[in-house]
Amino acid sequence: MNNKKVVVLSCEHAGNDIPFQYQKLFQNATKVLQTHRGYDLGSKELFDLINSDYITHKQSATSSRLLVDVNRSLYRRTLFSEFTKCLSKTEKKQLLDDYYYTFRRPFEAEVEKLWQQDKTVLHLSVHSFTPELNGEVRQTDFGILYNPERVEEKQFARLWKAELNKILPECRVRFNYPFRGKPDGFVRHFRDLEGEKYLGIEFEMNQKYAGDTEFKKKIAEAFKYAVDTWIKQ
Repeated sequence: MNNKKVVVLSCEHAGNDIPFQYQKLFQNATKVLQTHRGYDLGSKELFDLINSDYITHKQSATSSRLLVDVNRSLYRRTLFSEFTKCLSKTEKKQLLDDYYYTFRRPFEAEVEKLWQQDKTVLHLSVHSFTPELNGEVRQTDFGILYNPERVEEKQFARLWKAELNKILPECRVRFNYPFRGKPDGFVRHFRDLEGEKYLGIEFEMNQKYAGDTEFKKKIAEAFKYAVDTWIKQ
């Protein structure tokens, strides 16, 4: 067994909770919070179903991305939504302290610890996407996102796609769709910190499968097989 390789999982948009002290800001946003803008439907159950002996850490954020988006860097204009942009600098700092950093810092500390132990970290970030956006139907069932310039990320993406094709042959898997794998996000943050001992993969599941537990179990199974192959390489 290769004990120099480990896996960590994150789910940045797992829920649509709005803490009590901020609910007044969202009093007209009930419907929006139930949509893909509020959270990644189905992502939390998929995240919970993914298991492997090599996973050392799992962490999810249950507050809505419309409160503060933990998957965005501090400089991004989408860090705060139209519902929270009105807050003062002091209030925004409090929001970051209470929800943004409380998600990111423990995860960062865990990854840093693994690097100090000379581990190579495979980080899977679990997401889902709306089947249709602005009149455009997304033409895939799953997206596996990675940086094409990083050889090991590309190799793992291919491993997972091959397993998905075996287990779910009727489904379409595309690389870096419906989003590209290089732009800003929690995964990008770690790539910028440590190049050689980090693989960042984002998985995007079509939300038409959000309520299908058995389907998500097969996705998780394919990931487990891909990880087992990667560990042995």
